[in-house]
Amino acid sequence: MKKNQKKGFLLPPAVGYSFRVLGYLFGRHYVSFKFLIRSLLTLLINLINWPFRSYEKLFINKKYSRKEIEKDPVFIIGHWRSGTTHLHNILCQDPQMAYTTTFQSVFPDTLFNKAGRFLFEGFARILIPGTRKGDNVTLGMELPQEEEFALGDKTPVCFYYFWMFPGSLKKFYERFIRFRNIDASMIDSWKDDYKLLINKALKNTKRKRFLSKNPPNTARIKVLLDMFPNARFIHIHRNPIEVYLSTRNFFDKMLPHLQLQTIDAEVLDAYVFQLYKDLMRDYLDQRALIPSDHLVELSFDSLEQDPKTCLQNLYRDLDLSGYVASEPYFEAYLNKMKSYKKNKHHITKELLEKIQNEWGFAMKEWAYEIPKHIEIKSNVSN
Repeated sequence: MKKNQKKGFLLPPAVGYSFRVLGYLFGRHYVSFKFLIRSLLTLLINLINWPFRSYEKLFINKKYSRKEIEKDPVFIIGHWRSGTTHLHNILCQDPQMAYTTTFQSVFPDTLFNKAGRFLFEGFARILIPGTRKGDNVTLGMELPQEEEFALGDKTPVCFYYFWMFPGSLKKFYERFIRFRNIDASMIDSWKDDYKLLINKALKNTKRKRFLSKNPPNTARIKVLLDMFPNARFIHIHRNPIEVYLSTRNFFDKMLPHLQLQTIDAEVLDAYVFQLYKDLMRDYLDQRALIPSDHLVELSFDSLEQDPKTCLQNLYRDLDLSGYVASEPYFEAYLNKMKSYKKNKHHITKELLEKIQNEWGFAMKEWAYEIPKHIEIKSNVSN
């Protein structure tokens, strides 16, 4: 069996969270009976992890929490399934770009504790599947990963709690992306945690500039600019019709491995529609806050069709150094990815009309039409 075909077993990211966060999650959200064993196993691994992460918090984190972040981060933003992962993986080939690894995203405070890392990294390597459910993206402990899971490990502020408790998705969006009904002190703690995570990622990858890929940040621009006024942003967008089909498929494949409570398919579908509207409207409302020379908007199609030109333009428009030195690494990675197979989708006429009605504002904003390669069926339910 090839490495990327390895079977695996996923557990909720709460295995690396603090007791404070566990108290928030399990104290305020119900667990469905069918997921009780998964919950207990998650809590058991978390308990085993406790002495290791406690040591790192007490004796290691202080060093990185006080450290200045010398280079302004680059934030890749965009709705899920819009190409953020692909762009992130490409840009991480640049030797200067630091990133959160998959291991750090799950065990952010067991990163520099040698005994703890040896134990849990080995454990994770055995369990983690070779590819991600839903899109066939290769997984690995040292490969780039988005940082949202890790941002909720100490301070209970993380949109991705919804993977465990999907019934609270709307509430999590309001509190943890829009930062409504949340104490200012908690937001400050979240900001401190974010800077700590970045400094640890810089050290862990031995690189100079942090490259973030985190879709929830698409609607957090104001807060991110408060933290990093000179940060660069790359917004990657994709045809909303393709985004819906890919998102729905991704949720259907990933949620069964992470959820701790059940949710009706109709409710989840309504959340998918609302989430896109909220995220993209919030982005459009905040976009003007970013200086024009610190933002690039990029289409997924153009990145697929002519990645070299897109990358050259990114480095030029954002005034980033290092393109020439990184070009061979980009080319090697892109050549390797030529064999990657995307999922195929079809759509019903009724669903197509609904997407056009509800997400038409985004189709108009970026001049998207119905994709010619998507099969439209009249008698197949979604």
